[in-house]
Amino acid sequence: MGLIIGNRALQGGPNTPYRSDQILANADTYLQYTFLDRQNVPVTPTSIIVELDDLTNGINMDGGPNTLNPAGASTTNYIYPAFTSGATPPWVLQLTAALMQMSYPYQGSQICKLTLKWTGVDSVLGNPFTGRFENVIEMVSGSF
Repeated sequence: MGLIIGNRALQGGPNTPYRSDQILANADTYLQYTFLDRQNVPVTPTSIIVELDDLTNGINMDGGPNTLNPAGASTTNYIYPAFTSGATPPWVLQLTAALMQMSYPYQGSQICKLTLKWTGVDSVLGNPFTGRFENVIEMVSGSF
């Protein structure tokens, strides 16, 4: 059985136990985050590190891991605002179209994983702690 393209649930596949998105290659992708401590209190991260990998072909796509600037930045790969808790509105990380390219254009799709590791300060004890988000992205080759 090959790689499943499309909606897994409609094709009889299981729902995944992780956050999963489907996007078109060569398009900007927006991911929203809310940073919470162990008491579910919104906290502003002190540091964020991201890495995007092509799991299908075993290739690192962004040269990461990359440390983000707390003041926000606009780079070739990522565009993001200054660090906030993301409570209201959510903190948004934009993966640019320049980054979201198929590793091998002749493939129909590839599975990518964005790992976001962040550090915050606990609201109760004031101790630093580390959190991690992983987004699995099915990138589909295609155009309009």
